[in-house]
Amino acid sequence: MGEYVLLSDISNGICLKLALARRGERPDNTQQFPCETWEDFQASIRYFLNQHDNPPLMGAAISAGGWEDRGNMAMPNHRFSINRAEVREFLNIQRLNLVNDCVAKALAIPRLESTERLKICGGDALEEQVIAVISAHRGLGQAALAPDGMGNWTAMPCEGGHSDLTPVTDLEWKVWKVLHEKYKGHVSRERVVSIPGLRDLWQALAKLDGEDGGIVPESELIVARCRTGDARCRQAIDLSMGWFAAFASDVALILGARGGVYLAGELMDMIGDQLNVDAFVARYGDKGRLSSYVSEIPVYLAKARDLEVIGLATLFD
Repeated sequence: MGEYVLLSDISNGICLKLALARRGERPDNTQQFPCETWEDFQASIRYFLNQHDNPPLMGAAISAGGWEDRGNMAMPNHRFSINRAEVREFLNIQRLNLVNDCVAKALAIPRLESTERLKICGGDALEEQVIAVISAHRGLGQAALAPDGMGNWTAMPCEGGHSDLTPVTDLEWKVWKVLHEKYKGHVSRERVVSIPGLRDLWQALAKLDGEDGGIVPESELIVARCRTGDARCRQAIDLSMGWFAAFASDVALILGARGGVYLAGELMDMIGDQLNVDAFVARYGDKGRLSSYVSEIPVYLAKARDLEVIGLATLFD
């Protein structure tokens, strides 16, 4: 049996992240490869392993934006799926973990260094309490960590990002109505708290301003224009982050996540210094009779790169 494990994440669009690590160790770095098909997936792994002299593997772990069902990893954002038996045969291994990407991120949280988390608000995290992880990227993922009382954690996958979007201000109601019409019914939180969601919000605001039908800028451009003072781009980001803060406090309450709420994902990286922290904190703590309860639960921004891969490595401790 080999001493290395292959760690792979395919949650970021058409990009495949690959890393090798010895059992019980955190991977040093990852490499990225294009991956649009099953054939790309195999070719990228062959190339990567060949670069590392084809070490014998003791196992592998793959994370993706999806879920396993009867041996198949369903990946709604991809044009192919991953079959457990096929991957085992391809890699000549027996041990294979197929993991939701947000679960993989959650598994990484207890391994973060103090410099890899930035506290946004709240009190002190309590030991041996549930931790919530929310990841906003191309979608909106959620997972939880529950302590087992023996120093270890059990990760729980969730699909809270598809829960109902709740507007509370006049503008949010107007935007919600535009999105409700666009999606012909159910409007989930993922529709506004995600990278594509920024474009939907910008487009909804344009329609409310009577400018429906124009070219919708890419999300990166929306953030860039916000930095130059563009009012609509500022409004789109503020709407997204307001709804994100409300979701974070809902999750904190539902899970009783007194171990902390961690925010992760490319959306937060993209927005960066354009996050209105004061507005986020105010919306997060606005929970009526339970405002003091939720305001004591700390919110952190996870700063580590390749969080999924760090989490996957913990499966082989």
